[in-house]
Amino acid sequence: MPFSAELLASVRSGLRAVPPLHKAVRSIRDLADPDRRAMRRMLRRHAGHVLQPYPTTFEDRYPEVFTALSALLWDVPEPAILSFGCSDGSEVRSLRRWFPRARIIGLDPNPRMIREARAHLALNPDRGISYIEANSTDALGDMQFDAILAMAVFRHGRLETEAPDRCDEVLPFAQFDKEVTAMHRHLRPGGWLSVWNGHFRFRDTTIAPHYQARTLTFTREVPLTLLYGRDNRRIDDEPYAEVLFRKREVSAGQE
Repeated sequence: MPFSAELLASVRSGLRAVPPLHKAVRSIRDLADPDRRAMRRMLRRHAGHVLQPYPTTFEDRYPEVFTALSALLWDVPEPAILSFGCSDGSEVRSLRRWFPRARIIGLDPNPRMIREARAHLALNPDRGISYIEANSTDALGDMQFDAILAMAVFRHGRLETEAPDRCDEVLPFAQFDKEVTAMHRHLRPGGWLSVWNGHFRFRDTTIAPHYQARTLTFTREVPLTLLYGRDNRRIDDEPYAEVLFRKREVSAGQE
């Protein structure tokens, strides 16, 4: 008899009712799946630093954002761009099509994804692209960028499926605030930060006063609706479409 959705759901519920058995089944599944093995290694290696553990991605995922950013950087002949949470490099390869002369770095904590990105790069050499396996911008040293993108990074599958009233048990606002503050230090004055497809509003961050927000009128993207505030509580607000943020030009020592 073929499995139905109802039967599968019943089996899952039964497994959850017996924690040791549920844990054993999950361990077997994780060992059998190379992606899950890589995810577990990443979570062990970077405990407490991983934001979005799932490496879901595909090329040309955000064409409207990339198009807008290319127009904003038209006067930078060879922009330096960081793809924060680059997964298997799909975003980096997409950015190359919009920015043919850019220097692009992809950063991600998942070792399997970085290996895939580097393998693709080995088959398609590009001196302007490189990848770093790391869980934060600390690995960048004193590098500065004209644009930093963090797309589908500040989100979590559990929040999306369960939509709890609070997010702090899964992904606290403080972690989001800490990471964007770290990115801020690597973005040149006048540069652009793109934070999209997440569960938080950039306007609520500590560094928001240093930026001018740009709202995009999307035709293909759906504005964000599941959002959480500084207090980690769910926000019942209008859809959010602020996606590009320009770092204000300031004199040395003012930031």
